[in-house]
Amino acid sequence: MHWLVVGTGAIGSLMAANLRRIGEHVVIKPRHEQATIQLLYNAHQLEFSTAELPLTKPTQVFAAVKAYQVEAVLKQLNAANLPVGSSLIVSYNGMLDNEASLLPPNTLHWVTTHGAYRHDNEVIHAGMGESWLGWAQVEHASSARPIEVFSVLNNALPPLNWSPAIHQRRWIKLAINCLINPFTVIHNCRNGELLSHDISALQLQTAQEICWLAAYFGVQLGAEELVAQAHHVIKSTANNYSSMLMDVRLNRPTEVDYLNGFVARQAKLAGHPAPTNERLWQQVLNIASN
Repeated sequence: MHWLVVGTGAIGSLMAANLRRIGEHVVIKPRHEQATIQLLYNAHQLEFSTAELPLTKPTQVFAAVKAYQVEAVLKQLNAANLPVGSSLIVSYNGMLDNEASLLPPNTLHWVTTHGAYRHDNEVIHAGMGESWLGWAQVEHASSARPIEVFSVLNNALPPLNWSPAIHQRRWIKLAINCLINPFTVIHNCRNGELLSHDISALQLQTAQEICWLAAYFGVQLGAEELVAQAHHVIKSTANNYSSMLMDVRLNRPTEVDYLNGFVARQAKLAGHPAPTNERLWQQVLNIASN
């Protein structure tokens, strides 16, 4: 199979390296034009060619990008008109207000708990986890899984689970990000240091607002369970800095608009404001702008 990995972030680079490891043909579409991409992974130096668009032959596209990059990536790929036999797999934190109309019908969501980061051109697989794959469009949720694509992704970065309920997985991941990332920005601390701050009541309020909105969209979640899962993640990643805090420190755009901001906007549209998420959203925006 031919694979195009979009972007050279930590997760995309991790997937590109592991697809190459199992013998797949992989090219990369970097953010900036360059002839080749060099990655160091498990002490092996890897060189990847870069892709030319538009695609002219069946290609499996794996795009692990920031939420604010999704629309531009889809336009660049001309994702609605990929060659017959292609698949589009997307992975990003948070949710977009216009996902239903933006994502092509054949899109798959990939949700993961694997941890990775890059140090210069080195890719470090920092935490073993698991992943889930499912159709992005609700009306296709019960459709059969794409067997060959699933098999390759599972061999590259196991374990992979097929999930007709991928939307619930995405809501859980959104919630956990909302319950951790903005607090690390506000308190300017590592994940584990949040345990020394009195934020439990705010986390529960944040989770309750998310649960109401998820239910509005047909997904049932439990607030106390989400807080417990967030605390588990905090403890297991205690020495890590959240991606949102790193983005703030490096003066990069954050994904808060697609996490707490998404919850606040959509809840307001649904007639049930989410003031805790609204406040966290604005606090992060204010810190990031100073």
